[in-house]
Amino acid sequence: MPGIIEASPGPVNSGGRNPAFSEPPVIYFARGFKYDELHREVQMKHHAQLILGLALFVWLADAAPAQVACFPAAEFTQRRQALLAEAGDGIILIDGALFPAEFSYLTGVQTRGAKLLLIPDGIAAKTPKPQVWLSTLYLPPKSPQAGTWDDPVLSSGDDTFTPTGIRNNAPVADFWGDVVKIGLITDTVYIPFRTYGQDPERLPDDLKFVDQVRNLLPQVKVKNLLPILGRMRWAKTPAETEVMRRACAIVNEAFREAARITRPGLYEYEVEAAISYVFRRLGSERPAFLIIGSGPNSCILHHMKNDRRMGEGELLLIDIGNVYCGMSDDLTRTIPVGGKFSAEQKIIYEIVLKAQKAAIAMVKPGVTLAQVHETARKVIAEAGYGKYFIHGTSHTLNGGNSANPLHLGTWRTEPPPDRYAADNVPVEPGTMFTIEPGIYIPEKNLGIRIEDSVLVTADGCEILTAAAPKEIAEVEKLMRENPVHLAK
Repeated sequence: MPGIIEASPGPVNSGGRNPAFSEPPVIYFARGFKYDELHREVQMKHHAQLILGLALFVWLADAAPAQVACFPAAEFTQRRQALLAEAGDGIILIDGALFPAEFSYLTGVQTRGAKLLLIPDGIAAKTPKPQVWLSTLYLPPKSPQAGTWDDPVLSSGDDTFTPTGIRNNAPVADFWGDVVKIGLITDTVYIPFRTYGQDPERLPDDLKFVDQVRNLLPQVKVKNLLPILGRMRWAKTPAETEVMRRACAIVNEAFREAARITRPGLYEYEVEAAISYVFRRLGSERPAFLIIGSGPNSCILHHMKNDRRMGEGELLLIDIGNVYCGMSDDLTRTIPVGGKFSAEQKIIYEIVLKAQKAAIAMVKPGVTLAQVHETARKVIAEAGYGKYFIHGTSHTLNGGNSANPLHLGTWRTEPPPDRYAADNVPVEPGTMFTIEPGIYIPEKNLGIRIEDSVLVTADGCEILTAAAPKEIAEVEKLMRENPVHLAK
C-alpha cells in the first residue's frame, strides 16, 4: 500500500493561477513486500519448503527492500526541466489520454483526461506579466463518487505540488481556452504526435489534436515533441534504474515459481494465475502482459488466450512482464512441460541460447540494436534455422528511440523499408532494452525464445533478469523444486 515516508509539502493550490513556485519536495511512496499467510496450513507438511521460502524472502528483501521508494516529485521536476531545456523555444502541450506513458513520465499522473501545459521561464520572462504565465496541470473535477464508489484520483483543486512538483492546476475544461491565450506569447508549440498512419483522410486522434491546435493558433509553428522525449528516455536516470532492478527481481521470482509448478495436465491459465499471484504478492502493480504458450502455442509470438492444457513432451514458452512504479520489464524463458528437454529440443534450445549469449557479449556503449540483431541472426542462420527466426532481437524498455526518426513532423504513409536496420542509434550507459532471439517451427509445435532485460553500463551491460535460470541443467533443476509461494 502506498504511504508517505518523507514529505515537505509546499502550499496547496486550489486550482487558481498561483504564480508562486519554490523547490519541489522530495516525496517517497512506500511500496513494500507483504507477508502472506494464505498457505499457513501447509507449514507442517512442507517444513523444508517453508525454510526455502523464508530464505528466498530474505533474498528478495535484499533485491527489493521492504520499504521501496517510487519516484519523488523532484524526479518529475528534473525531467520537465530537461525537456524544457531541449524545447525552450516553444510552449509544450501534452494530452495524457493520447500519450499516457509520456505524460506519466513527466508528471507521475495517471488521471484519465489530464492535460499538461509547460511554459519555459525564458518565454514567460519576455511578457509584461510573467507571473501569470505558469506551467499548469489540467485535471477533471472531483467526482462525487470518489472515495465512496470509486478510488480517489488526482483532481482539479487538489494539491498537485506534493506528488508532481507542479504547483498550478486548473479544471480540464479550461484547457482549450488557455491554449488560445498562449498564441499571444509564442510562435512555436511542441506537441507529441506520431507521423505514420494508413489513411491521411482519417486522422488518428493524436493528429486530430494537432489539427485542433493549428485551427486555434494558425500563426503558430507546430513541432513534434516525441523525438525529444525519445532522446531523453533513451538513457534512464539512476532512480529509474533502481526501480527496474526491483521490478526485475519480481519478474525473476514469478518465473521461478511458474517453473516449479509446471507439469503435464495443467492449463496455461493456471501458470498465468500463479505468475499473477507472485507479482501482486511481491508488490507489483499489475502484469504488463502474460504470454503462456505450450506446444503449438509456443510458435505464436503473442499468444495471450492461455487456455490450452499442457502435455508431456511439449515446451512451454513463458513471456512475462510486470508493472512496478510505472515501469515494466520483459522476460522470456522456455521450459519442458515434463521437466526434461528432449534431445531435439536441447539442440535447438542451445542454438537460441548461443545466439543470445553472442548478442549480450557485444553490448557496450556505441553499439546499435541493429548490430545486436545481426549478431543473433547470424548465429541462428549459420546453424541452419534462419527462416525460423521471424522477429527482431531487441526492443527498448520504457521509452527511448532506437532509430533515428524519419521525416518527423511530416505525414508518412509508408513504414521504413528495413525495420531492424533502422535501429541505428548507439546505446549509452543507462539504455535499457531486451535481447530475445527465437526459433519457431510450427510443423513440429516447437517454439523457443530466450529473453532478458539488459542495462547498458560504462563498459558492457548488466543483465537485470539474470536470476531467472536459462541453462538447460539449471532449468531442469528448478523444475524439481517445491513451490515457494504456492502449494503444489
